[in-house]
Amino acid sequence: MRWQDRSGVEMSSFVDPQTGREIWRLTNSSTMADRHTYYDIDPWSPDGRWIAFSSAVDSEVTTPVRDLLSTERGAVYLMDAETYAIEWLAGDAFYQTHTGAFAVWHPQGRSLFYTHSSGRIASVDIATKEVRLIEGSMRQISPDGSTIVYTVNDGPLAGRGVYTMGADGSGLRQIVSTEEVYALTPNRDLFPVDDVTVGNTKWTPDSREMLLTIWVGLNKKPGQFHIPGVERSLYIAGRNGESLRWLTYFGHHHSWTPSASSVLFCDWLDPLERQKPRLFLVDADGSNRRVVIDEPLGGHPIMSPDGSQIATWDDDGVIVVHVAEQRSEYVATFAGGFDMSHHGTHPHPVWKADGSALLYNTAQFGPSQLCLLPMPR
Repeated sequence: MRWQDRSGVEMSSFVDPQTGREIWRLTNSSTMADRHTYYDIDPWSPDGRWIAFSSAVDSEVTTPVRDLLSTERGAVYLMDAETYAIEWLAGDAFYQTHTGAFAVWHPQGRSLFYTHSSGRIASVDIATKEVRLIEGSMRQISPDGSTIVYTVNDGPLAGRGVYTMGADGSGLRQIVSTEEVYALTPNRDLFPVDDVTVGNTKWTPDSREMLLTIWVGLNKKPGQFHIPGVERSLYIAGRNGESLRWLTYFGHHHSWTPSASSVLFCDWLDPLERQKPRLFLVDADGSNRRVVIDEPLGGHPIMSPDGSQIATWDDDGVIVVHVAEQRSEYVATFAGGFDMSHHGTHPHPVWKADGSALLYNTAQFGPSQLCLLPMPR
């Protein structure tokens, strides 16, 4: 099957045998592996009309890249958010098992960014399907649509750090150096600056600040996300690199709360031994670090738009935490599970902007597919 030949509606529904909830299976292919981008990247267009996802022939996703598998023959698709009809948008995408082709909407909704097979950023016009290539990489575009941010972690030390540029690729500049981040790190005596990898920048909704984090030793052994006895750190910087500050130690996977007054993340009650995983919140000024719920949870947590719930996941299914009620529940289960390593499929549940649904990836049917779970409000 050619990329362009895939079209029409693949949606069906089923009842989860454990939760009793109706789940909508939005894609249904025995050969194509479908993924939305990431738990903090909204797959819905700003006007809510489309869902963006990327795909590749599952048997072609075989080239190792770090701890991932990849192909240069990926594609980007749109799905009508009302009819669920699929429409091919662009090809020649670099697709990998963790985040697909990293499809990201421009906040104005007229174009979509993704990773091109050439290693550059591609910007595709939704109406004309015209593709424009931009030198550089991408982690996110600012919510105001003006600024792309990404990180560099190879080459001379002075060139490593956080970079921004305009949405058209102009004005590239380093706003935070790895050396500046290292200088603010309380436990830097445990590792040299050359062991630091900076990444996972995340904008506040008003585009004024961003979160960033470090890994230690990742550049020595790809896929090594933790060195025993060394805690990782979170930081906050202004959009131009100003007011850089250390926020807290953390374990993994961070995101802003909807108001950006706090940061949600995963850590352990015993971080040095990585025992007793929990979800945590910390205020944006670094104070009031607290456990969200005293249950062993931690997998790409993201808060609902109204702040009342947190979506996360484990090997068995998608979990929703009801914060005020201090309870959690499985809202979707995976019927025996599947490979959830970076070679496999991370579920990455993500909220619709009005909180009415969760979209997630699942490989319980074979290749990775998209499922949507309506959520009562």
